[in-house]
Amino acid sequence: MNSTRLIEWLVVALYRLSPYAWLDAGMARLERAQGAGWRRARYVASEAYIVGWLVLAALLWWQHEHLAAWLAVPALLRVAGILNKEIGVILFGRCKITPGRIVAATGRTIVLALENYATAAFLMAFVYTKMGRFETSHGQSGMLEGGHALVQSLSVQFSMSGAYRPLDLDTWMLVMAQSAFSFLFSLIVISLFVSLLDIGADRH
Repeated sequence: MNSTRLIEWLVVALYRLSPYAWLDAGMARLERAQGAGWRRARYVASEAYIVGWLVLAALLWWQHEHLAAWLAVPALLRVAGILNKEIGVILFGRCKITPGRIVAATGRTIVLALENYATAAFLMAFVYTKMGRFETSHGQSGMLEGGHALVQSLSVQFSMSGAYRPLDLDTWMLVMAQSAFSFLFSLIVISLFVSLLDIGADRH
């Protein structure tokens, strides 16, 4: 097994840990048994799942004061799952609804990817309210409050540089992990746009 196949196997294995993967697999079996009508249902389910996570992520950040700190762990796992799935789709043509291994970018694919990007921003903002120690603008240190946490998350995702300085190694690792997510996801979105432009050029 070469390194490419090993990475592909790991990506698919991690994707199968997602509850959505099991839902889509069941709907795919129904599609094969009962016809193409279930294909539309699979598209609707995938969009509902992504939008649902976006709404949930915003609620987690908004209501962070009333929520337990351990919820930061599934939030981080969801961020990792978002990146894992997008890598599976772009690099290997896996973890997707359409058959075959070729990825043809569409407006829908790009919009859903951007929704996932926004979801990750809210999830990381929630994480920063529960984990990490930062130096704030008032000279204080500790975890960030709601608005400051969102500014930190958006700053990392758009510039790969945080608005607040981490004060310990664990916090630095957390910020660097989000920076890596932002860098890789940016490459994914750029490749989707390039693919979409190539498809448009071929039609003329």
